[in-house]
Amino acid sequence: MSATQIIEQEGGAAPRDGSMDGLGRAKQDARAEVSEVHTLAPQPMAASPLDLPAEVFRSGLDRRKENRAALMEWIAAALVEGTDYGRIHVVGKNKCPHGSRCQNPAHFSKPSLFKPGAEKICGMLGVTVHFPTLHDYERAVLEGVDIQHIIIRCEILDAGGRVVADGVGARSLKQDYGDINKALKMAEKSAHIDATLRMAGLSEVFTQDLEDMIQTGTDSPAGKPAPSSNPSPHAGDPSGSGPVPSGKNGTTITEPQRKRLEARITELGLERERVKEWVQKASKGRVWSFDQLTPAMYQTLDERLEEWAERTAIQEENS
Repeated sequence: MSATQIIEQEGGAAPRDGSMDGLGRAKQDARAEVSEVHTLAPQPMAASPLDLPAEVFRSGLDRRKENRAALMEWIAAALVEGTDYGRIHVVGKNKCPHGSRCQNPAHFSKPSLFKPGAEKICGMLGVTVHFPTLHDYERAVLEGVDIQHIIIRCEILDAGGRVVADGVGARSLKQDYGDINKALKMAEKSAHIDATLRMAGLSEVFTQDLEDMIQTGTDSPAGKPAPSSNPSPHAGDPSGSGPVPSGKNGTTITEPQRKRLEARITELGLERERVKEWVQKASKGRVWSFDQLTPAMYQTLDERLEEWAERTAIQEENS
C-alpha cells in the first residue's frame, strides 16, 4: 500500500504529487482537523446550575421531580411504621392525659426515621455510609484519653466513591452512663439518619430521631421538657433531694396501681428488673422499687412503657 493510500484510508488529504512534501502537508491537515475537534468538544460545566442553558436546566429539574416522586412512593410502600420510623405524643399532659395511648393523630409528631429505615433508603439508592471521624475516637480510647462527648460525621458515598451527602451525630457519655461503646453507636446512628435525610431531602417528611427524644425525656420535637404535674420537691420529684418515702396520703402509688404497672410490664414483654433500672437512673437513685413511685412518676412511667417496649424491640432487631 502506498503512502497516498495509507493517508486516504486514515482520513487525511492525499498529496497530489506523491512527494514527501505532500505527505507533510497531509499531516498538517490532519492536525488541523484534530485541533478543530478539540475546539468543538464540550466545555466545562457551569459553576452555578443557574448558568446552564435553559433547556438543560429545565430537563434536569423535570427528571429530578419525577425521581423524587418515585422515591416518595417507594418510601410510603416499603417502610414499616414501628420498625423503620415512628411517631411520639407531643401534646402536654395538661392538655391530653392519654400519652402514647391517645387516638388523636394531631397529637403526634410527624414520623421520625429510625436506623433500619435509613439503611433501607441507602440500600435502595445504591449508596454506602462512611464514618471518617470514627477512627479518631478509636485511637483516643486506646491512648487512654478521657472522652466526655462524641461527635461523629457520616458521609454517604455513591458508587464512584463521591460524597453525595453528610451528617453529624453528637452524644454525651453521661447520656449512656459512661458506656462509650453505646455512645459511639448512638452517635453513628444519629449521623447516619441525618445524612440520609439530607441526601434525599426528606426533612419535610421525617423529624429528628425518636430514640433521642425518648432518652432525654421530652414530649416535644423541640426538645423542651414536658411541664411537670408535680412541681413540689417534697412530693417525690426526681430532681429533689433525699429518698422518696414509702407512705400514705398520696405520697406514693397505691397497691392496685403497682399491680397494674407490673401487669403492663409483663404484657409489653419488658424485663421487670430493666424497668426498675430505668426508674432508678431517672430518679438518680432515689427510687428502688415500684411501690416508692409517686403518682406523678407513675403517670410518666406508664406513658413511657410502650415507647420503651418499641425501642427495645428495635434495638434487639438491630443487634
